[in-house]
Amino acid sequence: MTQIDNPKIAFAYLRPACVLVTREPTVANVETLGGQLRELDDATLQQLQEYVLFPLRFALRLPAAAPRRERLTQSAVEAMCHVLETTCVRSWDTLRELLSELCLCLASPRDPGRPAPGVSEELKGAVLRCLSALLHAAYGDVLPRLYEPAALPGLGAAVSLLLALGEGEQSREVQLGALGVLLTLGGQCDCGRGGRGEEHPALGEEERRAAGSAMASFLPGITVALTRLVAGDPRHGHAVTVRAIKVWYRTVALVMGDAQLRGEAADPGGGHPGAPGAGRAGELVVRRSPDWVQGAARRLALLLKRLISCTAAHRHWRVRLELVALADHLLERCGRSLGGECMGPLLEALVGAVNDEEPRVRERYQTPPLGLGAVEERPLVPRRPRSQRPHTSNGSWSLGTGGIWCPSSLPGEVEHTDEEP
Repeated sequence: MTQIDNPKIAFAYLRPACVLVTREPTVANVETLGGQLRELDDATLQQLQEYVLFPLRFALRLPAAAPRRERLTQSAVEAMCHVLETTCVRSWDTLRELLSELCLCLASPRDPGRPAPGVSEELKGAVLRCLSALLHAAYGDVLPRLYEPAALPGLGAAVSLLLALGEGEQSREVQLGALGVLLTLGGQCDCGRGGRGEEHPALGEEERRAAGSAMASFLPGITVALTRLVAGDPRHGHAVTVRAIKVWYRTVALVMGDAQLRGEAADPGGGHPGAPGAGRAGELVVRRSPDWVQGAARRLALLLKRLISCTAAHRHWRVRLELVALADHLLERCGRSLGGECMGPLLEALVGAVNDEEPRVRERYQTPPLGLGAVEERPLVPRRPRSQRPHTSNGSWSLGTGGIWCPSSLPGEVEHTDEEP
């Protein structure tokens, strides 16, 4: 079918449907607009992106008591997803506002970091697909602005919501979708696609530092929640376990990477150029100092042992394969920062793979990890007597608590920002 490639003709064609959705936001009207959007070519839709997103965003803001509210929201999200999958988001305000609006479709009104009860799996799946499309559509320097201190409140609420969906949902599709968006949110996506079918570009060195600084604020919550997920009910299936392990080690490597920490030591404020104007949110920025790194490595070692103990003899070979990938990834990128307490469990995981019954697991470990040489170098964090190590009493790293920051816990987190990883 021939698609409309003239912006003026496309505008005249879409205008009645856009006006109708704004005046009468019904499922039928939104679906009509969604069908018309598919008749435009990508370049034309890019020029009209903001215009067509407005009525769809308006439909998302209807009160919860509106008739057929959930079905209407799902229709609007599906139409929005098509727009985001075929265009680029070039405005920071668009990215920030859409991220918040989409998360609010699933969040509890009283706690934006927790899912609202009674939301259907279909709506959750649609919103997660739209969130993924949004993050992949972020163009140029738009996505890295999520990691500025002023954006930490919204980022923290999104991380909390995604963790809750990944850990607490019964639907495997929802769990996988939530974990996938969480991976993309930290700039760790490896899907190989961009907002317009292009290869998804990796973050640059400075952007990666900014992402690491931002995600450091949520490292306890992410690693604790994912460890609970991996060690929990095995009925969620091996695919969820594999995805959870991947998010765990990629987030740890993003925050604790040796190259990142060397850059942090050389330029302590370089990862967050917007910190001075961030207001109270700036107080939540974690400075990855040697004391912080040492405390984080000690707590990560406990979680790592728990995670390895639950997966080293897993019945599905893909889980064991991902465990080898975890050990290889962390040894290569965090050989110095994680220290000796993590090296033992990581090496044990690799040694176990040598005699694995599955050939693909054995083949995954063919040569010593690149990070092993770094263990013999001078450590990034100096060793100190236990009596001089920083002490924290907060339970952020306990498996019994989430440890994730969200707006409702702002005062307590500000009080402990300088003491906790």
